[in-house]
Amino acid sequence: MTKRITAMGGDGVGPEVVNAACYVLENMGIDIEITKPPAGESAIKSHGTPFPKETRQLCDEADAILFGAVGDKSTMIIAYLRWILDTYANIRPTKYYEGVHSPLKDPSGVDFVIVRENTEGLYPAREGDLSDLAEALPRYRDQLGRSLAQFGKGKFAIRVITERGTRRIAKFACEYARKRKKMGFPGKLTCVTKSNLLTQSCGLFQSITEEEVKKFPDLTFEHYYVDDAARRLVRYPKEMDVIVTSNMFGDILSDLAAEIVGGLGIAPSACIGDKKAYFEPVHGSAPKYAGKSMVNPTATILSAKMMLEYLGMEKAASSLEEAIRQVYKEGKSLTYDQGGKTKTTEFAQTVLKKLLLIESS
Repeated sequence: MTKRITAMGGDGVGPEVVNAACYVLENMGIDIEITKPPAGESAIKSHGTPFPKETRQLCDEADAILFGAVGDKSTMIIAYLRWILDTYANIRPTKYYEGVHSPLKDPSGVDFVIVRENTEGLYPAREGDLSDLAEALPRYRDQLGRSLAQFGKGKFAIRVITERGTRRIAKFACEYARKRKKMGFPGKLTCVTKSNLLTQSCGLFQSITEEEVKKFPDLTFEHYYVDDAARRLVRYPKEMDVIVTSNMFGDILSDLAAEIVGGLGIAPSACIGDKKAYFEPVHGSAPKYAGKSMVNPTATILSAKMMLEYLGMEKAASSLEEAIRQVYKEGKSLTYDQGGKTKTTEFAQTVLKKLLLIESS
């Protein structure tokens, strides 16, 4: 059965990298149908809104969504993709491909995944005037006995960690670690929090994760505080397998992780819910590079690879990743971020040529 994909470029370099990924997908000979409705900056010009009703309808009807990047004017797209669709599990792989420029002396073998809770924490920014919070919570005292009114003028941000949200992301991460173990990985789950200081919110995240992992006796479990985890990602990346953490910690750590295997141009992601999923590169809209065909589309193409896996097209996904691996190993078609001069579209063309050779052999 034909799988329907809605592809939205969004803002900045988003359309360029999505078009590059779609070029590869459309010429792979697989049973998919890609629709590219207006979204982001182009939709603002043509429809007066970054997310027209017809675009949302196509997303609702799609089997999967491929997305590029969002800028300041198009945040309603991310609000829809993450919170309305409830795509709570943000999977961010960190994998080294031979030939990619890494700051590590020996990055070979680095292959781990950050599973980031995608709907809670400090996002989507529950903020306001501190005086309003002080008025709403007049009897609240912090660990030092201070009331909110004592701080005077300022702003607040509320971090929300729920039992339901934590339990489902912990279960998802455990199942993901078990799946990787069947593929030859260690089968280890690493929980990252700051529960030594945030004893209530991070404490809940840690305790529920510990409860869930006990249901998976075949997995190994460990816990690190987020500052220590950041250090370990750089010093001991090969010891990592599956990391589960809350929203903002996952956001920060995944960018750090991307750098050790070549940068954000290599970093893909999948955002999966119980009913819907969308796929996007970790990098942002990078407006200063827009229209220059300079941005590395690998992250988006690898996101498309994850999308094919989600759609049950494992063989096509495997071939696509192998094509990318071979392109980097040969080192003849590197983009600017990797020290080369290959344009965005040229890189996609090279990947497709390699893919077709793999499938014909």
